[in-house]
Amino acid sequence: MSWAFTCAALGMIVGACSGSNDDGNPGGSGGATAGAGGSVSGSGGEQASTTGGPLPTGPSSSQSTAGGAEPSGSGGAPAGGGDMAGGNGGSGDGSGGAFTGTCTASKSAGRNVSGSGPHKVVVETNSDPGINQGTIFRPADLDGNAKYPIYVWGEGACSRDGLATEAAMAEIASHGYFVVADGTPGGKEPNRELGGGGDVLLAYVDWVIAENDKPCSAYYQRIDTKKVAANGFSCGGLMAAGTAADPRMTTWGHTSSGSFSVNQAFYNSIHTPVLIVTGTADSLGANTNGARDFENIAARGDIPVMMFAKVGADHGGDLWARNGGEFTQVSLAWLNWWLKGDESATGKGMLVGANCRFCNDRTWNISSANLP
Repeated sequence: MSWAFTCAALGMIVGACSGSNDDGNPGGSGGATAGAGGSVSGSGGEQASTTGGPLPTGPSSSQSTAGGAEPSGSGGAPAGGGDMAGGNGGSGDGSGGAFTGTCTASKSAGRNVSGSGPHKVVVETNSDPGINQGTIFRPADLDGNAKYPIYVWGEGACSRDGLATEAAMAEIASHGYFVVADGTPGGKEPNRELGGGGDVLLAYVDWVIAENDKPCSAYYQRIDTKKVAANGFSCGGLMAAGTAADPRMTTWGHTSSGSFSVNQAFYNSIHTPVLIVTGTADSLGANTNGARDFENIAARGDIPVMMFAKVGADHGGDLWARNGGEFTQVSLAWLNWWLKGDESATGKGMLVGANCRFCNDRTWNISSANLP
């Protein structure tokens, strides 16, 4: 049976539309309780949201096993940050012709963030169409030979605050990813429509790819445009689902999210590996929705899919813990595996195999299908 509800209908859930956890971390969509760790300064609480949407429905049984338009672009900040990013200049476009476009410099968002990875992290905004509704988290070093995969993220409740899951975004960027979170820093624009927003995330991808080809951009030739991923929390997970059919995607997933009903046309459109992360005690039904998506994607027989369900965790789990908590560790290992080819203990080896960390952790239920 298809179902849906709004924040107004969830008045009985304490803190459903705003709030914080016991440690003072910003509250997540649906009053999520953040995990252990310090609070995220200024990241803002997310409003509660439904976790499904008009996208994909069906039986809610789970197969878990215990076990652990191309917009003109801008530059980014120079290595080490700075108030305004400069472009690299140049007159070629990388293909032998004269470059006649323009670049708009990105500006520092004034955030002091970090993660556990080797890269310092810069947080930026840009006024260009296609990116001016998002917040950029990226490695500060742009002058080396590294090329960074693209990761776009939808916020819980489809919030327009790009800092709502700041710790998680900074953690991923610190490991060498060019991240765009939907929403501007502290943005208070009306939330996006439930079940929409995939086009917004894809516009961010368009913009980043275009910047990579502009000699005047600080991001020129610094992006791995062949490696693109999307994810999102709660309502933002449905935004990520809206990118699934795009041929440029390498992988996508959702976090404490999922479709309300079976939509076989949607499942048939998926062409990349899928990651689902949730908690078994999700008070908004995301664990059921995630399991439904897992079962229907697994039934395809050709799409690698994994579902990680934290035992006892509520909506959003520990996304607001230090470095985004274990929810983000799972997502980062998945990205390392599929976007960087990492099969070690920091990639595939953290998620599958006899010695994988999460496989041996009884506080996680893990389901998998069609893995290589």
